[in-house]
Amino acid sequence: MEQVSGRAGRKASTGKVLIQTSQPSHPVLMYVQQHDYKKMFTDELEKRKHFFYPPFSRIINLSFKHKIRGVVESAAHQFADALKNKYGNYIIGPAEPVVGRIRNQYLMELLLKLPKDRNLLIQCKKDLLEQVVVLHNEKRFRSVVIVPDVDVV
Repeated sequence: MEQVSGRAGRKASTGKVLIQTSQPSHPVLMYVQQHDYKKMFTDELEKRKHFFYPPFSRIINLSFKHKIRGVVESAAHQFADALKNKYGNYIIGPAEPVVGRIRNQYLMELLLKLPKDRNLLIQCKKDLLEQVVVLHNEKRFRSVVIVPDVDVV
């Protein structure tokens, strides 16, 4: 918003910026109005620490895709269940994302929020790959596509 507003006035002319929002008192809008980047950064960093988001953790998002809703739901739940003993405290989901179907593929997501421990991350990657193989060994789950995204933006 700050960058866009900087383009509103050029040279000698002044510009006007209008931002349409249902939350005019949202903190981000206040920071933009006050040009207070440091306060925004500090507050955002504190929230990320509180909710265990990067840079205080590593996030792995697994998206499951299949043309049949029941198959993708079962696959995602079976995958999560297999990891719960070892990573139960770090798993969120599986759950259907806000947009639950794209290009005739139903979606489910599984999120892992892991501590920044190199050995744990290496082991988790191995366990995830192993579980993909186990899942795809079952005939009904062979066509389930699993897309990992590490440190989701």
